[in-house]
Amino acid sequence: MPTSLPLPSLRSQMIEARILAPALRISEFRLEANAAHLLILSSGEAEIIRDEAQMTVQASEMIWLPSGGAGRLRLNAGSRGTWLKATEIGLAHAMPTGTSAMAVRETLQRVLKQSLSDKDRRELTNYLETISTEGFQPATGSDSIITSLLSVILIRLCQQAIVNLTSATTSTSSIVERFVLLVAQHKRDQLTVETCAEKLGTSRERLGAAIRKATGLSPQHYIHRELLSEAKDLLVNSSLQVTEIAFRLGFQDPGYFNRFFTRNEGTSPGRFRRNARRAQDKAVQSYAAWP
Repeated sequence: MPTSLPLPSLRSQMIEARILAPALRISEFRLEANAAHLLILSSGEAEIIRDEAQMTVQASEMIWLPSGGAGRLRLNAGSRGTWLKATEIGLAHAMPTGTSAMAVRETLQRVLKQSLSDKDRRELTNYLETISTEGFQPATGSDSIITSLLSVILIRLCQQAIVNLTSATTSTSSIVERFVLLVAQHKRDQLTVETCAEKLGTSRERLGAAIRKATGLSPQHYIHRELLSEAKDLLVNSSLQVTEIAFRLGFQDPGYFNRFFTRNEGTSPGRFRRNARRAQDKAVQSYAAWP
C-alpha cells in the first residue's frame, strides 16, 4: 500500500517560508493581502509593488512589510533570497511575550528596510530555510519549531531596527535638509509622508516633529505648498494650458488639480492666471506712463 505524504499543518499554512532560487528570467510572486512579508535578498535585485508604493531591494538587504494590501514581488533574473509570509493569526502565535512584546509589536507595524551584515543575513536565512523545510515536510514538533523560529526572527528584526535608529547620525537639521531636497526633486511624483519617511530612513512621527519645528508646517502641508508654488509659477510664466500643467505636476486627473488648487489658493487656476496677468498688464502700463 503506497505511503501518503503528510499534509501541511495548519500552522505551516499561517507561517510559510520559501527559498527563492535564481532563475534565467524575471520571477514574480503574489504578496497576499492581510499577511506580513519578509524578504532577505542574498544576491541580485528585487522589486516590491504594494499599496501603490514601489520599493527596490538590493543584495544583502532585507525588507519587512507589515500586514496590508495585496501586492507583487518581482525577482530579477539571477537573484537569490528567502521569503516569509505570516498571517495575522500566525504572527499572534509567534509574538513574544513579556517586556519585549510591546516594542516588537510597535516596531513591526511599519515597513523596515535595511542592510544586513553577512552574519545577520546568514542567521535569518538559516531560520527561514528551516521554517521552509518544516512546513514542506511536517513531523512531530514542526509547528513548535516554526512558531519558535518566527518568534526569534521577529525579535531579531526589532533589535536590528533599534540598533539602526540608535546608531543613526542624522540630526534633526539633517532630516529637514534632506526632506527639503527630496521634495524639491520629487514633488511632481505625488509624494506621501510615508514615502518621504521611508526614503529618509526615519519614522513618520520623527519626520513630522522635525518639519513642524523648522517650518511650522506638517510634512504634507509643506509638500502641498511647494507643489502649489510651482503651479502658480507655471500659470503665470508659461503658456501651458491648465490641463497640461496638471499633468506636468503629476496629477492624473485635471479635475483633482483644479480642486487642489482652489482649496489651497481660494480661487481656480484659470481665474488665478487671469488675475495675475491683469496685474502684470497694469504694472507694465504704469511703468510706460513714467516720464
